[in-house]
Amino acid sequence: MDFSDSRMQELENIATRISLDHRLTPYMISHPYYSKEAIEELKSYKVNSSFIDGLYLYYHEGDQVYSPRGSSSMNTLVNLVYEIKEDEIAKFKTDMETVTEATVHPVSLISDNNEQNHIISYLYPIPTNNTFAIGTLAFLVKESTLKKLTQNVLGEFKGNMYIFNEDNELLASSSTGEKLGAEKVQKLAKGETGVLDKTINKENYSLVTVRSEISDWTFVTAMPTAQFYGKMDSLKLTIIIILSIIALIGILTTVFMSFRQYKPIQSLAQSLLTKSKENLHRKEHKDELKSIQEAIELMHEDSEQLHKKMKVHQPLIKDQLLSLLLKGDIKRKTEINDLLVDLEISFNGDSFFIVLVSFKDRIMEHESLQSREKVLELLTTISYEDCVGYGVELIHDNAVAIIVNINENDKDVNEIQLDFVKELRKKLKEYCKEMPTVGIGKIYEGLDWINRSFIEASASIEYNLLNNNESAIYFENITTAEGNPFWYPAEDQAKFIQSLKQGDKIVARETLKNIITNVKEQDASLYMLRCMCFDIINTVLKNTLELGISFSVEQIQSLTEFKTLENLEEILNKLIVDICDEVEERKESHNNLLRDNILNYIHKNYKSHELSLEFTAESFQLSASYLSRFVKEQTGKTFTQFVWQLRNEEFKRQLKETDKPIKKIVLDIGYVDVANFTRKFKKEEGVTPGQYRNHH
Repeated sequence: MDFSDSRMQELENIATRISLDHRLTPYMISHPYYSKEAIEELKSYKVNSSFIDGLYLYYHEGDQVYSPRGSSSMNTLVNLVYEIKEDEIAKFKTDMETVTEATVHPVSLISDNNEQNHIISYLYPIPTNNTFAIGTLAFLVKESTLKKLTQNVLGEFKGNMYIFNEDNELLASSSTGEKLGAEKVQKLAKGETGVLDKTINKENYSLVTVRSEISDWTFVTAMPTAQFYGKMDSLKLTIIIILSIIALIGILTTVFMSFRQYKPIQSLAQSLLTKSKENLHRKEHKDELKSIQEAIELMHEDSEQLHKKMKVHQPLIKDQLLSLLLKGDIKRKTEINDLLVDLEISFNGDSFFIVLVSFKDRIMEHESLQSREKVLELLTTISYEDCVGYGVELIHDNAVAIIVNINENDKDVNEIQLDFVKELRKKLKEYCKEMPTVGIGKIYEGLDWINRSFIEASASIEYNLLNNNESAIYFENITTAEGNPFWYPAEDQAKFIQSLKQGDKIVARETLKNIITNVKEQDASLYMLRCMCFDIINTVLKNTLELGISFSVEQIQSLTEFKTLENLEEILNKLIVDICDEVEERKESHNNLLRDNILNYIHKNYKSHELSLEFTAESFQLSASYLSRFVKEQTGKTFTQFVWQLRNEEFKRQLKETDKPIKKIVLDIGYVDVANFTRKFKKEEGVTPGQYRNHH
């Protein structure tokens, strides 16, 4: 059971990684140029698991299925590749189109003989754990592969072994004795777990039922009762004898070894207590404990190296986690809480709000970029009295979002919020030549509601920019500023607009529901209510136009032909999904474009002496800290390591293909300190540049 659970976990991990892989998006995998790279990527995922027979990626409303071998139609997959039985093809296709959670089902195949022939389908929605899936990832496992999991379970016993899924469908079975029909034990699979004696085919059988808490699979073994208890009696006696012998040998060995190895053990303990970081001289002849000592020292060194690597990656992981909280993308709270502890993010209270510091429309000269670096460092972690805030840079919005946690006491939370914002603005004035715009969302309880406050803070920023208001603005004040008791609240309108711009479906739908409810409660004439509805429609159309998103004639027509408020809400909810998906896709596209531009820039300028992290960041109007994390995320290397790799490869190429002096090549690839470069090259390659040239 543990083995099958680990396999299921392995497939779930692969599905999650494919879901997050930007090379396997619908756009990339169907692109004439990038599709080859996407297929290669699928191949690497397939190689990582010997358990599966086939891996297939399918995006809804399309006919192509993608696998490590390439692409094919759905009909080719079900009729030629696996030859699924005709009466099960429709169900398989429907599952591929509609699955919203991980499912496991047996699928019958066409067989030349009368024997049953199956494959097991593991289907995962893409994205994983998402109600609105855009595709399906299918792992197909041969029944024979699953049977291997059960072959060694019975050992020397003769009996039968069965595996049923959560729907009580038979996935696999094996038999080493008299074969029992699966239907005879299928009814017992959903019953209580444990050992049960049952008469089957006029013979007494002992059935052992175990259910996995991870996969919800049920494992049933059935063996003759007489054989079961007979073996147990002889096994008990054998175990008692073996344990007695082992205990006696253990006592004698312990006494002997304690006298013989006391001094080496004492030396080992002293060595671990006074461990030196210098490499110890290792003799050719050493006793076992000396070897253990050296192994422990090596493990200690490896642990320190791993700890250093984790420290390097920590800022990137921290930013990704804070970004997920802002988006409201919280699927597993336990894992989120564990990550918060590991990243030293301390949320001691249940109340949260967002402060958004926007640099929009600010001129980004060298001096202001330097100033912004200091501001970003300030906002990474900022605390004041009963509040602690953790900032994350939002490159798309040219802003920093601070997730502020309030440690509740007898003081009013709104007063605590006011004090924190005052202190924040005071510090910003010290660092900023030109004051950034500050927007503050409302206070909510629980991590689940952080994204609502983020949308509100974003709406406050936009209100500030439209009304030329230089002071910080709280989202609650938007209603007061607009103040129209007859129309639906201005704060709902601002929140609705901003949720569309941020691509947040959850908040957009919630806010639309509030607006529709408010319109229903208006004591207005039928004509006035219709005008209100058209105002809502106009709000959606106007903002999608600003985003550069266009609708089809049919979509516009359906908007204007609504019959009831409920009908209008239903139509708008469908549009919200389309708009938010488009916004998210554009953000991803922007990331890819930014990545390509930055990497092309580095490739073009890596030979320049002036190339540096700060110089490159200024060229792209980014902060040095963001660029550093971005390059690490996209290449797996730091900026310095990436540039060194390019320069080193070019240096080796010129050593092999030209007769230029080594000093001239070093200067040509962007280094001015020849001696320093030579030392680093020898450390990396194990030979000097001259020796490398002679070798090649």
